[in-house]
Amino acid sequence: MIKLKNIITEKKDLDAKTIQAVAKMTDSNAHNYARLELAQALRNKKLEKAYQSLIFLHQYIGQMNELVSARTKLDKWLESHLRKTYSNFDEIWGAL
Repeated sequence: MIKLKNIITEKKDLDAKTIQAVAKMTDSNAHNYARLELAQALRNKKLEKAYQSLIFLHQYIGQMNELVSARTKLDKWLESHLRKTYSNFDEIWGAL
């Protein structure tokens, strides 16, 4: 009997257009929006909601200093999901 955990899933590539959009956002200092774009590419609703909340708080407070530790924790989850899903992870993470 084949167990589901033993089935190999093939990783896919994130399209270059999305990677370029993320890099452009990062270059214009829109780091939270770049991360939201990646969460949307993953179709991870929890991460999307978390980054949207972070963006709201950043706009409300007006600075990122107090929010950096929250973003760092979210980034670990984002990195983990991206690494599992995309074969071109290094290129994606380099765009951030």
